[in-house]
Amino acid sequence: MKKISLFVLLTLWTAFFFNSTSAQFTSAVCDWKTHCSAPTKWVNYTNTIIYLWAQWEEFDLWFQQNFDKQRTLLQEIFITDNKSFSEEDILTKIKDNMSDIKASKILIINTSNFDVLLQLLAKVHVSDNLNLKDKTIYLVTNSNKFFLKRMLAKYIKPIEITKIYTLSEDKLLNFLSTLSLNKISNQEDYITPFSLSFQETPKYLPVSYLVDRLIYHWFPIELITMFLVLSLGTLLISILRQIVGFSIFGMYSPLLFAISMSILGVPFSLALLAIWLVSKLLMGLFTRKMYLLHNTKTSLLVLFYFFLILLIFWLNNIFWFTLLDFTLFANGFIIFPMIFIIIISDKVFNEWFKLFSTGRRVAFLEFLFTSFIVYGLFYRTGLKHLLLAFPELLLLIFFLNIAVWRFTGLQLLEYFRFMPLIKKSTESEEE
Repeated sequence: MKKISLFVLLTLWTAFFFNSTSAQFTSAVCDWKTHCSAPTKWVNYTNTIIYLWAQWEEFDLWFQQNFDKQRTLLQEIFITDNKSFSEEDILTKIKDNMSDIKASKILIINTSNFDVLLQLLAKVHVSDNLNLKDKTIYLVTNSNKFFLKRMLAKYIKPIEITKIYTLSEDKLLNFLSTLSLNKISNQEDYITPFSLSFQETPKYLPVSYLVDRLIYHWFPIELITMFLVLSLGTLLISILRQIVGFSIFGMYSPLLFAISMSILGVPFSLALLAIWLVSKLLMGLFTRKMYLLHNTKTSLLVLFYFFLILLIFWLNNIFWFTLLDFTLFANGFIIFPMIFIIIISDKVFNEWFKLFSTGRRVAFLEFLFTSFIVYGLFYRTGLKHLLLAFPELLLLIFFLNIAVWRFTGLQLLEYFRFMPLIKKSTESEEE
């Protein structure tokens, strides 16, 4: 009986000891894949460090034990680090952890979407009084320092951050280890103070110097990036036109149509092209037996085009279609890309346009193909970052354009077209 009683008492004591021990070390035994970063129950935390990251590798959980000794909580917030991330998701996570972010003195950002994250933090800083100016921010990135400066200038200035540092990705574990021991002095060789001084840009890099001066005077970085991307777009159009042999209705048509698609959206832009084609065909039937001067016909065509657009807007509203988002037209300047499409349509579907002509259909497809290539450049984040980091590529694009337009050989499509003649000529020479 005594043995049974002793066994029961030993079992109860073991269970009690196991539960209390596991409660103390919850964060230490937490699976790294789930990353539960719940604070240890018996620690009275006095400091909080926010770690925003993308969950791309195994996290060394013993850091939290060292942080516990310093009475510091390392609070992890996961940020999606891929092309399909949602700004709303990031904003929700920021708002859900608002109290911890406000209480923290240090923010560690380890995600490639740091520019979007800082943009959203700037919005919350204004709307929810986040007060980031007294916090120390560490950016984990290997990006070019000039690119970082140009990308972050518009976000850092509004939120008045004064203490921001960058460190390379391969030194992250060293940094966290030293930080957990409270031995970070910001004098380490792998920690670089981030400077917004644009005087560092050397004048022998004229394009970079010009870009930095514009950003320093609050010129929109998005517009600078668009100029750089469109410059590359003109080079691609030159290559497709001069070397490949595409018929794309001039240099400006695919460029303007790509800009219009980036503003209005692809479906609506293609719909406007189709509306112009329908207007052209109907106007042709109307004027077949009525002689009108060219300017009068063009004026009537534009009026009829606008009437069809208004009719489609009305039908969309009456039948509750979801083809159009009317918030797009809140800005009156949206009329400009629509005018661009009128100019393009008039060139594509000109007076000599024949709907069922094979040559016209091929030329139209080549025009759409070229336009979509230029349109795709607007959404290549890596390309935009490259052009912004090294604006001197604009000079290379300039000289490549000259080289392309001095090309006088056979175009690629001409090789295919004249291949039978080339083969015949080669056979004749061999005989």
